[in-house]
Amino acid sequence: MLVFNKIGNQQYISMIKEMLKSPNFVENFDKKFSEKFKKILSDKNNLIELEGSKDLKSQTFTNRFEFGKYIYNTLQNCSFSKINKNGRIWNYITCFYLDKLISSSSTKENRLIWMPKFHDYKRNLTRTAWFLYYVNRENSLFALCNPLNQHSNMCEQFVSRQELVRNTSVAELCMKLYYNPNTKSLRKNAAKHEKDKKIDGWHPGVIYPRLTKIVNKLNKIYDLWSVETSDLQKLIGKEFTVWKDID
Repeated sequence: MLVFNKIGNQQYISMIKEMLKSPNFVENFDKKFSEKFKKILSDKNNLIELEGSKDLKSQTFTNRFEFGKYIYNTLQNCSFSKINKNGRIWNYITCFYLDKLISSSSTKENRLIWMPKFHDYKRNLTRTAWFLYYVNRENSLFALCNPLNQHSNMCEQFVSRQELVRNTSVAELCMKLYYNPNTKSLRKNAAKHEKDKKIDGWHPGVIYPRLTKIVNKLNKIYDLWSVETSDLQKLIGKEFTVWKDID
């Protein structure tokens, strides 16, 4: 796979900023911007070879999970340290699939441009899809079951908390609690983090703040990195059985 060098990366960043300032940029993408980005991608002076990677192919993806899995397979022979925070790689891949990643609902640069601060790169549509699949494989689906161009609230709550995202047992538990395999979507209110006025409190069993708070407490008592998912499900208590009856 080819990726941007410093020159190509800067051209891409400048063009993204220009595009996001343009009115109706999604509707006008094919007419005003598509060829400009293709030119950046095709100019050999903008590119270098990424050793160990496979070539990207133009294709569609059902959701961010499929996208993250595909990128993982493309980069699986590259070392984690080499690609994890390499903005030139993530910007190139974003540019390659840009027509599928843009959204009229978001003009935030950090969705399409890799930035070095955690607050920004956790919201990058390309890198986060890869990262969650890299860490949790199939159990990342609950956080990535939405369209490519959407950074969901569930994904935001999960990826923001290292005590959740890096513990594979917690990720498997989240799949069991919050993802409905029949509808292939999240259960209703699973990612609701605002207080519920009807009950004058948090919605029971939500990932944040309820699961996050309990996992933090349990971390002080148990080594949750070595606890099986079935045992962890017992430890979090009856509050989380609420999801058994919710679609």
